[in-house]
Amino acid sequence: MDLDYRKYDMTKFSAFTEQDEKLITEVYDQLSIDYDISVINIEDSPYEQFSSHDIYPLFIPQICYRVIDRNNNSSFYLFVVSKVGVTSRGGRLGRKFDTVQLWGLKKLEEDFGYISINKKRLMDKIAGIFSSFNINFKDHDFKDFYVLGSDQYKAMNFLNPKRKETIKAFPNENFKLEVRNTILSFGLPEILTIENSKIISKFLNKI
Repeated sequence: MDLDYRKYDMTKFSAFTEQDEKLITEVYDQLSIDYDISVINIEDSPYEQFSSHDIYPLFIPQICYRVIDRNNNSSFYLFVVSKVGVTSRGGRLGRKFDTVQLWGLKKLEEDFGYISINKKRLMDKIAGIFSSFNINFKDHDFKDFYVLGSDQYKAMNFLNPKRKETIKAFPNENFKLEVRNTILSFGLPEILTIENSKIISKFLNKI
């Protein structure tokens, strides 16, 4: 990461430990090899539009990046998130229990209503827990995923062959994908790593 940037706005790192900061800096440097990446204000991203109706937002970002593919100029947004654990009594845990995660948003060209897609787990398949809610259950090519949506036809339109292949090829089954109208949210509820940042970015670039 450009040292000038870090001197310019160190407040963006205020929610993180020194170890977190080192990791975030390394993620930035690695992604900048393949993409044009810049730090922007959160209000200049689609975050507020995406989360405007949430009582409990999916994530609360600390740092926002705008990422642009150098080959096709497609763009998406990455958010560095600090998650803090809570004890059974509701007390705030110490810093050692915090986790740093990475989530992404991407603007879509169409309004697809509400869609949620997750990978089925083994017990889900056995119990058929989601079968009555799965608007895509007849699609044998996508049988390992459950799809919830507000409009069956919009969801099926979203799941074109290219997107289905991109989703099926994602190497981590713990992903969370959600579409709200014209904005797609994607991420892993896992501790940030260099590898996770790369696979999340690759997915958002392709989807």
